Amino acid sequence: MAHALFVAGLTLLVIGAVLAVTAELRRLEPLARSGAGALAAAWALQLAGLATVTVTDRTIPMRTGPEYLVVLGWFVLSLHLLLWFRSGIRALALVLPPIAALMVGAAHLIPTSGIQVGNGPDRGWFIFHTAVATAGMAALAVAFAMSILFLVKERGLKGKRPLRVLDRLPALETLDRIGFIALMWGFPLLTLGIVTGMVYNAELHDRIWTAGMKQTFPVLAWGVFAVLLWARLSRGVRGRRSAFLSIAGFALGLLTLLGMVR
Repeated sequence: MAHALFVAGLTLLVIGAVLAVTAELRRLEPLARSGAGALAAAWALQLAGLATVTVTDRTIPMRTGPEYLVVLGWFVLSLHLLLWFRSGIRALALVLPPIAALMVGAAHLIPTSGIQVGNGPDRGWFIFHTAVATAGMAALAVAFAMSILFLVKERGLKGKRPLRVLDRLPALETLDRIGFIALMWGFPLLTLGIVTGMVYNAELHDRIWTAGMKQTFPVLAWGVFAVLLWARLSRGVRGRRSAFLSIAGFALGLLTLLGMVR
């Protein structure tokens, strides 16, 4: 049942992403509404699939790399729909839905082995750790998307033949500001996820650090985002340098998946 829900959700997610991107590039409002409807339906189907796994397996669906990707894709899609419906930031349709579709699609292609979650006291730490860390990465995905759009618009404005899509993008200052707000939400959540992950690791292995990829890459990503946050707040770094650091930090965070695939 859960597999059928996930496949149906992925199908609608891909359709919605294609419609949303096409609508933005060609300025087709009816197509944009159709895309938003498909994405909303995909969101509901993914949520139903996650709930089904939780009830039938009596555990949270973040034990393996594929499950993590599905949940992260669902979080990213949730933030996109929230920003689309409440804030009217249509340009995110060019980045966030495709990212969510790639994450969920990849979940069907990689191995499914992973960790086992017991029913002991460490279970609560694992649930809290994975939830806040995944929410943090989803927020940082928004910062990543804003950085991509910032670099595209900046390059287009400097070019001799501006791209047509530039008219659909917010001002550079707006892209930079929203990316910073996403960073301010994502960084504390990522920090909390890393700390609680160390607590969980101590409960499981009697030490807080095991030097695995699941620990190394999040810490590297945290370091990049910490430098970015410090540079913005104390040095006033903005624009292209901030965008490149956001992209690098998010990419490092995604490499955590390598430690979940065995």
